[in-house]
Amino acid sequence: MAKDLARTVSTGRSRLWITQSPVGSSGTVGIANPFGNRGQLVGYTTDMIGHIDVHPPLNQPEQLYLSAFRKSRRCRRPGGPYDAPYNPAADRVELSAETDDYNAVAVGQPSLWCGWTPCWDGCCLAHDGQEKFYSSTGWMAYLIDHFLAPGAHARRSGLDWFEDFTFDHTLNGIVACCRRDTRELYLIRVEQNAVREEVLWPADPRAADYGVLPYEAAFDQWNEGSRRRMQRRPSAKAPSAGVRTQTP
Repeated sequence: MAKDLARTVSTGRSRLWITQSPVGSSGTVGIANPFGNRGQLVGYTTDMIGHIDVHPPLNQPEQLYLSAFRKSRRCRRPGGPYDAPYNPAADRVELSAETDDYNAVAVGQPSLWCGWTPCWDGCCLAHDGQEKFYSSTGWMAYLIDHFLAPGAHARRSGLDWFEDFTFDHTLNGIVACCRRDTRELYLIRVEQNAVREEVLWPADPRAADYGVLPYEAAFDQWNEGSRRRMQRRPSAKAPSAGVRTQTP
């Protein structure tokens, strides 16, 4: 693989190869890890700050689909890897009975959950704030290659979900990430739809012995308070329109 097209990042036991996807091309993401997807031996949280600009902004069908895609477990589904249920909460209950499919990652996708979400204006993607978001770099490349960039794979899928997608987006931006289990500090860089990962400070194998950092404790306290406040709120009425169900 040419040096100008790929970069290998060492992160403990995992090695993540990012194949860049410049505007007008279709790249791929490969994960080589004998222990499974990055970080899934033991659960951990990565603190993330920043966003990735999307130009032109996402339209409403694109925002609705990407939101439903994020909220649904990205497991093996009868409708294929692009299947995004209108009601992820009900969908999760239905899938739980199918243990094999429920625990199997959909073909070609980096992990069971995608933590990138569009903003309300559709002008950027950012982390949704949920804990234990694995393979974040791989997921960013996947969204660009499959749903957003010119020549994206979904354009050729023939599925009704993508009838109103424009497939003309260019993404640029930086997200800074810090893994809590190892305190590895790195950047996810997107430049003209090319995705790469840059390690700023290497992982420390002794990090687990240091205890929780003050900002981590403050974040956790705030998040717990937010969850409790949300639980006390009355349930919101479901929107009248959303992602369509794909017919066979």
